[in-house]
Amino acid sequence: MKIILDKSLEALGVKHVVIGIAKNVDPNAELTPAFLQKQKEVEEWALQCNIDEVIQHPFIQGYIELMQKAGRSIKKNPPTIPAFIRNIQHRGSMPHINSIVDIYNVETLKSFLAIGGHDLDKIQEPLLFTVSQKEDTFLPICSTPKHVAETDYLYRDSQGILAWMGVRDGENYKFDDTTKNAIFIIQGNGNTPVEDRVEALHRIEHDLRECMPALEFETIIVDAE
Repeated sequence: MKIILDKSLEALGVKHVVIGIAKNVDPNAELTPAFLQKQKEVEEWALQCNIDEVIQHPFIQGYIELMQKAGRSIKKNPPTIPAFIRNIQHRGSMPHINSIVDIYNVETLKSFLAIGGHDLDKIQEPLLFTVSQKEDTFLPICSTPKHVAETDYLYRDSQGILAWMGVRDGENYKFDDTTKNAIFIIQGNGNTPVEDRVEALHRIEHDLRECMPALEFETIIVDAE
């Protein structure tokens, strides 16, 4: 797959994007007892943690700075991790979507990294990481079309937008019961070292492999062109 990191994102501090390609995945796989225990521990932490303290973490501050550089409201578009924790505290539990999503949701909370997950077979290359540079529309998961400003950062393929501003993923690229191949994207920010993002993908790979023995996994680091 041809993947391009445009220099417009480098100007915002995103110089590298870390990607995991996972083939032969099964969204209906039975999660292992070890993973379920880890999920339970992460859920318990999220239910009792102090969100204000989470927001002070350097990774979260980096996402806030990135959003502010793009001129978007943090109040209206809070970073993924604090927003996810608020959702868990409101619900009283972690949501359970499918085995693939559950695995990378746990890693999101453990690493404080925003991780995009998409059905690889729904993507038409090239995959482009960029500032939009034009007015556009985006269809988030389980929502209505959203206006995209010229200064919004996102990643897209030849058909549409996969993810917007690091906080919303696209409806047309989401996992479903027939998903066979997945792509995980950690775009990061100026405060998220490549090494931390690679380690997060390695943990996702481990958890997937434990319940999906036919898994093939490749990690790719994309540099700005």
